[in-house]
Amino acid sequence: MIYLILGHSGSGKSTIRNALTSHGIEKIITYTTRKPRISEVDGMDYNFIDSELFKKMDKNNLFIGTTCYVGNYYSTLKEDLEKNNNKDRDCVIVVDKEGVITIKKEFENAKSIYLKCSRDTLRDRMIKRHDNENDIEKRLDVLEDLDPYADYIIDADRDIDSVFEDVISLMKNIKEGK
Repeated sequence: MIYLILGHSGSGKSTIRNALTSHGIEKIITYTTRKPRISEVDGMDYNFIDSELFKKMDKNNLFIGTTCYVGNYYSTLKEDLEKNNNKDRDCVIVVDKEGVITIKKEFENAKSIYLKCSRDTLRDRMIKRHDNENDIEKRLDVLEDLDPYADYIIDADRDIDSVFEDVISLMKNIKEGK
């Protein structure tokens, strides 16, 4: 199963993805042209590349679900999804709505989980991780309703441990066909 983690900046997507990875679920690392945050590591959090290389890879049709968000490009290597497109293996990937749309078109075993947060929670979390105030405002200005892109919605305004428990429970139910 391919689990697509969807949410706004500050919703806990990367934290949940990393927690799932520590429980044995393979993490697919996406590509971006944005600069790494202080705590981010290239090849672990994202594959950080420059715009020129990103555009070349995109032009060569290596990506799926390419999007531009607040001036930076993001995408997923098709090959990474193809390796995990089977019933014996689970993987998790952080995506936006474009990623959900395009990945679900090509991979029928993909399920999207939306970590839904209030604007106040998003702001508080971005401040807590020391995001630039300008970046915070840009991200909050582009908030949109992601409900239509989600197969499942989890209230992520709560503590991250509760959110993680809900995600694990949901994934178990999906595997059991519930």
